[in-house]
Order: sequence, then C-alpha cells, then structure tokens
Amino acid sequence: MSKGLRTLSQAVALFRDLDPNVPAATVLAFLHVAAAEGGDMRMRDLQDALGVASSSASRNVAFLSERHSLGKAGLDLVENYVDLLDPRYKRVRLKPKGRTLKARLDQLMER
Repeated sequence: MSKGLRTLSQAVALFRDLDPNVPAATVLAFLHVAAAEGGDMRMRDLQDALGVASSSASRNVAFLSERHSLGKAGLDLVENYVDLLDPRYKRVRLKPKGRTLKARLDQLMER
C-alpha cells in the first residue's frame, strides 16, 4: 500500500474508532469545519462546500454534535450556535474533542 493510501486509511480509522458506522459525508463535513479558519464556519458555507441541501448539512452536523437523531449520542466533535454578529445565521465550530481529533489528523498528514 502506498504511503498516501496508508495515511488515508489511518485517518479513516480515527473516525471509525469513534463510531464504526460514521458516514463518509459526515467525515467530510468534519474536515471542512476543521479546515476553516479557527475551526468555525457558517452552516451555509458548509452546505455549499459539501454541495448538499441544508437538511443534509444539518444531519451531518447533528451526527458530529453531542446528540443527533432521536436523541442518540453523537460524536461530540462540533457544536452549532447562532451567529452573534448576525442572528439570521447559524455557525458550527470545533469543540475540544474536535480540536484534539484535528490535531491527530494533522500529525498523521505530517508524517
């Protein structure tokens, strides 16, 4: 296996350690938030980056949050909140557990 594929496999394993059934779209949503400046972005920007409807973006963020559908425990990596500068918008940002995962992913990529 090439070094790049091995690194990608290890990165996917980090998410599967959190939940073996984590959808690829949810992983991608996390990566977009983690890559955003300060680990914080508008939900609309995440929706655009993923190329999905707002409901799909919201479902992925819910999976990454403390609780998702039907009150099931989420991954607790991000939180969403109302934009303080413009309350019409929602934002999503990394929580401490999400920042830790981002740091682990950064370390993997630097090897």
